[in-house]
Amino acid sequence: MKVSNLNGCKVYNLSSSKAMPGWISQAQRKKLSKDEDWNKRLELIQDFEVTTAAQCITMTRDAEHILVAGTYQPVVKCFTTSDLTMKFQRGLTCEVVAMESLSDDYSKIVFLQSDRTIALHAAYGTHYSLRVPKFGRHLQYNWNNCDLYCCGAGDEIYRLNLEVGQFKEPFHMKTEGCNKMHINPVHQLLACGGEQGICEFWDPRSRSRVSSINIFDQQATSNDITALKFDNDGLTMMLGTASGYVHMFDIRSRQPIYTKEHQYGLPIVDISYHHSSKTILTTDKKLVKIWERNEPNLGKVMANIETPADINALCIANDRRGETGLLMLAGEQGRIMTYFVPQLGPAPRWCSFLEGLTEELEENAKSSVYEDYKFVTRQELDDLGATGLIGTPMLRGYMHGFFMEMKLYNKLRAVSKPFEYEEYRKKKIQERIDAKRASRIATVQRLPKVNQDLAKKLLKKQTSKAGAEEGKKDAKDLVDPRFRAVFEREEFQVDEDAEEYRQRNPVLKASSGSDEEEEGEFAMAAKRAQLKRNRERDSEGPGGHKKPRKMFTLAEGVSANDVVFKGAKEQRSMKKDMKTFSKMTLKDRMQQQRGGADGHGGRSDKQQQRFSGGNKFAGGKFATGGKKSDKMKGRKGGFNINKLNFEGARPQRRK
Repeated sequence: MKVSNLNGCKVYNLSSSKAMPGWISQAQRKKLSKDEDWNKRLELIQDFEVTTAAQCITMTRDAEHILVAGTYQPVVKCFTTSDLTMKFQRGLTCEVVAMESLSDDYSKIVFLQSDRTIALHAAYGTHYSLRVPKFGRHLQYNWNNCDLYCCGAGDEIYRLNLEVGQFKEPFHMKTEGCNKMHINPVHQLLACGGEQGICEFWDPRSRSRVSSINIFDQQATSNDITALKFDNDGLTMMLGTASGYVHMFDIRSRQPIYTKEHQYGLPIVDISYHHSSKTILTTDKKLVKIWERNEPNLGKVMANIETPADINALCIANDRRGETGLLMLAGEQGRIMTYFVPQLGPAPRWCSFLEGLTEELEENAKSSVYEDYKFVTRQELDDLGATGLIGTPMLRGYMHGFFMEMKLYNKLRAVSKPFEYEEYRKKKIQERIDAKRASRIATVQRLPKVNQDLAKKLLKKQTSKAGAEEGKKDAKDLVDPRFRAVFEREEFQVDEDAEEYRQRNPVLKASSGSDEEEEGEFAMAAKRAQLKRNRERDSEGPGGHKKPRKMFTLAEGVSANDVVFKGAKEQRSMKKDMKTFSKMTLKDRMQQQRGGADGHGGRSDKQQQRFSGGNKFAGGKFATGGKKSDKMKGRKGGFNINKLNFEGARPQRRK
């Protein structure tokens, strides 16, 4: 049983379960007994259906029998409420347009058929048949004078007196065609709703036209009256049009009190009053709209009942107490659609078990309106190859996607992904194998298989926090249990190449701990480009020309004469001293650099003069002095390395 809720009003669909065809074999019936859905089905009345479609449905005055007229093959069925089963079935010669019960039970019934035939039936079967001059559209029986009124395509309303058994002079209307009729229960005024939005009122006693109402609306596509009903107060009347409008009138005025619109724009099929709940039920081909009829909530919608098939007729179930909350709909399907609305009234006494079922459902409340539908987006439709279904009844647009029947979705998925089951099976086998391996003694694996980078990031933040919990050694323990699927299911793998990820993370972080990688590759690239621009700017000379690259620069306070060696003698002496210095032990070198108590470091005056005056190694510096010999004039000598500055320059190797 499906339940829908609108504005706090619950509607229970009693005909949503599966129906058993009458032609299936006994073996197949035994198989269905093991089906769980079949065992949980709710069948209000046994075989409450017709062959193809139901045209009319009504209930007798004693509330003991339900009459249903179906088509192809034309048939009428009578169901007994006390037994919850079918009482009899009769075949007809033609489809039924309208029917009326002429007695309190099923013993006298009249049918208006599509071949202009009026068939009178008794308890034993067909009693008499006659034909009217033009095709009929509706029937109405006057209980006061036993007149049967029949309206049709012409401007005449035929009167057949069943007591005398003869036709009387017809009523002549001003318009061509009459669609609906109804007799006021208080003063027996006959209302005839016809084409062009004109409703005429006739007095059966004087057999004359009393008044008329015109509901012509320029904005409406069609003003033909398709539904008509008087209320029990004798003054209120409801008119339904072919454009989906319902007008409430006081017959003392020509202006409507209230107008209700059905957004589908389809013709109004039926109008019914529910007096116990003070509501009005208006029906078109797609839905039944239940709304308030009294102030201050006049027009407020209580509930909308959408049916799986087009509606042809509506009947409110009655019992000896009066109107109940059970609605029966005849439509373009074999099964009679039944709905129970507890807010309208209690369940009938012949199906009082509905009260207990609804109470159990309220305890275990569960919405199942969309259980047979699957919501898909456009991307999923592209993957299924079903974009051609957009705009067809198979897809119902909703928000950013569509609703599709689950059966159709499964078929399309099986065709588009034929090996999906094999992949699913392998995945489940692998999960079982991993679960068995996990029970063995092994080292704890801290990083999951899915989203390892995210797990590293979370673990790093956890360890960096002061007072972190020692028990949380796994990345799954760092997140809420509701979100652990991020590290378990592959569907939640972060795609770092996706455009959305790049927009949210413009600076990509590296996983290593170095300074350059922590700043990100984009930031380091920007720094390198800035350093390159600075070097190019410093190397530019006057006029925009690049300066020649310097091999070396002089240290501060040093001139070129202090650097260039003069003479070959001093050069040989320098080489000799360098050779001597290289043969010295580490202790002697340290003493020489430190200096002795006499300031010579344990050397003679001559040696000290050689080191300090001519070729000296004191403090790690050496230089040459003396005059330049004639042989070395015009030649290059040596240079002092320690008085040169090699910032960004490198001296060339001497050949």
